[in-house]
Amino acid sequence: MAKNTKGFRALTRLIEAGYNTEKAIAGMTMTEMLALPGVSVSELVQFDELQKSVKAGKVVTYLGTTEEREKKKEEGAKANDQENTVY
Repeated sequence: MAKNTKGFRALTRLIEAGYNTEKAIAGMTMTEMLALPGVSVSELVQFDELQKSVKAGKVVTYLGTTEEREKKKEEGAKANDQENTVY
């Protein structure tokens, strides 16, 4: 089974920072995320997706989603944004 390696890295990073329960991850604020040393924008996106998955009770689905599937999802969102852009 394919896995979301970025998601696993994000989860590992949060656990190492002390956010080791669903409640702790779901309750994180953006300020707390930004306070993590050396955090990147890509990691913030993963933290946000992980947080949404925790709140929805779909962590296994999130971690089991391939990066390829995520890229297709992002490309679809970008295409929708371009279609809805008013010039």
